[in-house]
Amino acid sequence: QVMAQLPVRTDKNLFVPMTERQAQIHSDYADMAARLVNKWKRFGFLDEKDRQRLLLALNCMRMVANSTYILDQETRHDTKITELMCILEGVFEANEEKVVIFSQWERMTRLVKMELEKRKVGFAYLHGGVISRKRRALLQDFRDKLECRVFLSTDAGGVGLNLQTASLVLNLDIPWNPAVLEQRIGRVHRHGQKKNVNIINLISKDSIEERLLEVLKFKSSLFAGIFDG
Repeated sequence: QVMAQLPVRTDKNLFVPMTERQAQIHSDYADMAARLVNKWKRFGFLDEKDRQRLLLALNCMRMVANSTYILDQETRHDTKITELMCILEGVFEANEEKVVIFSQWERMTRLVKMELEKRKVGFAYLHGGVISRKRRALLQDFRDKLECRVFLSTDAGGVGLNLQTASLVLNLDIPWNPAVLEQRIGRVHRHGQKKNVNIINLISKDSIEERLLEVLKFKSSLFAGIFDG
């Protein structure tokens, strides 16, 4: 019943290249993961140390697909931030639309925060370190202040958000769990939304993120097959 009352939602995947340095680090961690998976296949199990190493390799592949800064907090090899800023500049020149930006990684949102400050763009910034009583003020600023154009959030800070003031959602990364992606989008595409909603997922080409897209498609198809009808 609620879905029938919602405006149109459009999802797009925007593929961006990694830098040479990103690709090299991604490849190194991919090799580590492949060795551990082959060991798993040969022996039928991995001990706790190897399981942790495998999880670390996969997560580092995901992090570096965003930016090397997430790994070392020093270097800035990335292309997503540049692409993001190009999108925002186009949006802000064309209309007064408000935008919600999500990333799983707080360090990635920190980079976006710095770029927004450089450009003097008004924004609200929510992450796991923001205490509960301050969250309402952030939501009010985003809803009520015309100059507050962006709501920047991690998944940790995303519980219970109502952000239908916006009509554009930009995902800087793809979560393991498709339900988390839908939760992000559901902050904007929800009951009470009057405008059509656009979602753009920024995906690093030739990375673990492309593989994740296939997994998400499979999981979504599986759930649809189980629950439809």
